[in-house]
Amino acid sequence: MSISANQNTNTIDINKKHALDVINAISNGDWQYVSDNFADDAKIWVAGSMPISGYHDKSFVDGLGESNKVGFPNGMSFTAKAMTAEGNRVAIEAETLGTHANGKVYNNHFHLLMVFRNGMVIEWKEYMDTEHANQTFFGQSCFSLGC
Repeated sequence: MSISANQNTNTIDINKKHALDVINAISNGDWQYVSDNFADDAKIWVAGSMPISGYHDKSFVDGLGESNKVGFPNGMSFTAKAMTAEGNRVAIEAETLGTHANGKVYNNHFHLLMVFRNGMVIEWKEYMDTEHANQTFFGQSCFSLGC
């Protein structure tokens, strides 16, 4: 194995660790850690046609921290189930579980893509069951909204 191959393997392992640390911080409600590990120029994309869908900047992450504290007063687990990485990209299959303040159980399944630069998340793409998310958070059916 050449030096560059070793360096690439090390970078992949480091990125996987960073990705898992971010997932665990979300699960633990440590949104300061999450925010601190997103680059200032990070881009976030959420699937669907929900009010939170589309492209966002880093301020979206800070807003999620506040809304999750209010929305999940007893916390919400966010568990990585599988992870694949190549280069600066880490793909994660994950699951959430928590009871929202409105009494609805939120148990969603995700496919996340994180792209890293110098150990910081510069891109986050989030795919999930948008119907379940929309019903839980907004009380709306995606079928009528076109999610």
